[in-house]
Amino acid sequence: MLGLSVLKKEEKYKWIFWSSLLNGIGSRFAQVGSLALLYVLTESAMALGFLLALRVLPTIFFAPISGYLADRFHKAKLLFWTDVWRIPFALMPVGAAVAQEVSLLYISTFLIATGEAIYRPVRFASIPDIVQKKNLTKVNGLEQTVVGMTLVVGSLLGGMTAFLIDVTMLFWLHALFLLLAALWVIPLTKLESTPLEKKDVNSSDKSVTLLIQVALLRVFLLVMFVMPLANGVDNVIFNLIALDVFGKGDLGVGIIYAALGLGFVLSSGLTKWIRGRYLAIGVGMIFFEGIGHLFLSQSHFFMQAVFLAILITFVGGISNICFDTVLMRILPPAKRGLLFGTLTMIQNSSMGLAMIGAGFLTEWFTPLQLAFSVGIAYMCLALLFFVLFKRVHLRKSLVKLKTLSYGFET
Repeated sequence: MLGLSVLKKEEKYKWIFWSSLLNGIGSRFAQVGSLALLYVLTESAMALGFLLALRVLPTIFFAPISGYLADRFHKAKLLFWTDVWRIPFALMPVGAAVAQEVSLLYISTFLIATGEAIYRPVRFASIPDIVQKKNLTKVNGLEQTVVGMTLVVGSLLGGMTAFLIDVTMLFWLHALFLLLAALWVIPLTKLESTPLEKKDVNSSDKSVTLLIQVALLRVFLLVMFVMPLANGVDNVIFNLIALDVFGKGDLGVGIIYAALGLGFVLSSGLTKWIRGRYLAIGVGMIFFEGIGHLFLSQSHFFMQAVFLAILITFVGGISNICFDTVLMRILPPAKRGLLFGTLTMIQNSSMGLAMIGAGFLTEWFTPLQLAFSVGIAYMCLALLFFVLFKRVHLRKSLVKLKTLSYGFET
């Protein structure tokens, strides 16, 4: 199910895998702690939406910069220093809890999210550099395992820690895991820069125009813009289902996120059966994700919602594997960081706006009503993406992408 056997074939990737797992678990400790602390300080759904938005809004400014850096400098060193830089800010919420000052929590969330906005595009761009092309699908399955284990271990243990010990312990653990993640990636920092880290890359303007001029990338651009609008509402919905609908408190938040993570882990087990038709499978899974939300909106007890959360992220994880594999295969190596950084900026900008909007919507609609609306949105978007991808001439798009990239290897 976990597909860890590929780590034996991809020795360099295993350092990034374990470092990312530590990084992600620590981040989930911080998220569970921040949400629990915010709820104690404000008891406001609107404040919850604002805090979640602060986790993604820094991507607007820093993801493209991160991609620019990833295309020019040693990626492993960038990952190392991004982890180290975040450690002191990870402890700032401890002061927020002591002083009962929510502004410190907001500042910490924004600064930590800034580091994450730099970290993710660099990490994505580094994977095709060090992984054999034939193993990309399996590795992307492992990437969903990282997401899943992060949610399962980080959220469940985070919820239990906040419930049994104290919420501030989560912020100390976050700082510790950032340190361990930085130490784990050190072996990669000692390697020579790969041939992809050249200085003779084209301008950022040229990289951005690729997204507009190539039909296939235009559709991906749309996917990265509209899908997070639904995903952002999702983030608020699942928190409120645990806190408000079923009144399960901190432990309930941990359980619901652990369920979401288990779905991602289970999805990674299907990579050995995915042998092509990545776009069709990815779009189909979005449609099933919508059906899952329709059932979620009819939940009458907490464990029913937990089971549906597993199913929703199971199909969502398969969709992520398919789309990420396509992007890793087609994006020009010397442009991969900047292009993915730009896509991430668009994705998280939309998600941030959706989270803020969801905070306002909860003043008029219940979480279960929002779940129904999101389900309809997912199904409609899947039909739209199916039509758009069907109209794209794949071979012509790839030839144009290679031509516009001035011969960079694809």
